[in-house]
Amino acid sequence: MFYEVPRPAQAQDVRHLAQELAKHYPKILDFKQPWIYSIAGGAMIQMKLYYASTSEYIMIWGTPIGSEGHSGRHFTGFWDTVIDGETWYYGEGEFEKKIYKPGSRIYVGPGQARAMNFTNGVWAVEYARGFIPLSMPFGVVSEIFICLDFVAAIQTFTLYTDLTCQAWGNKCFLLKPFLLPISFFAHLITKALIPTPEVKKMPKKNIGWFKKQS
Repeated sequence: MFYEVPRPAQAQDVRHLAQELAKHYPKILDFKQPWIYSIAGGAMIQMKLYYASTSEYIMIWGTPIGSEGHSGRHFTGFWDTVIDGETWYYGEGEFEKKIYKPGSRIYVGPGQARAMNFTNGVWAVEYARGFIPLSMPFGVVSEIFICLDFVAAIQTFTLYTDLTCQAWGNKCFLLKPFLLPISFFAHLITKALIPTPEVKKMPKKNIGWFKKQS
């Protein structure tokens, strides 16, 4: 399902990759979703979902500073293509790490788990196939119970709900009138919870929650 991709070095190149994905999957991907944190298995990254349903998703994920953790053991299969940076993986019984660089492809199948190290930073495009809802607890349990980042956890649920309703609405015309309002309100919640962006100058007093800076 993947094809050769250019190696991006900056944000505009990631946007270019998204445009190329749009050409490959026309009228399927949603580009208006924000970047959100994902804290799962001890690894902290950010992700941008372009498509999701109960059985598939496509996203770009990465970190500019590195992280490491457990991949999780899922009923889902994951196909990743590294587009920038470097990541290391190893599985049970392996005594040498596998090194993946730009252009490398990684597969972790149902029932498999990997230790992951994102070195000094890595960016990748990921396609997953399986029953995605069963993987949702892994994706939010650390956010809720360890990091107490309820914003990221809620955004994960609302973003997934939004995209899944879009996917089912496009597949089943009769359900579309019922699913599109759910998708709309889920997107409003995701957007409303986008935190205050990085301030350009050192503030003299605390900034407000969710207050957009000029």
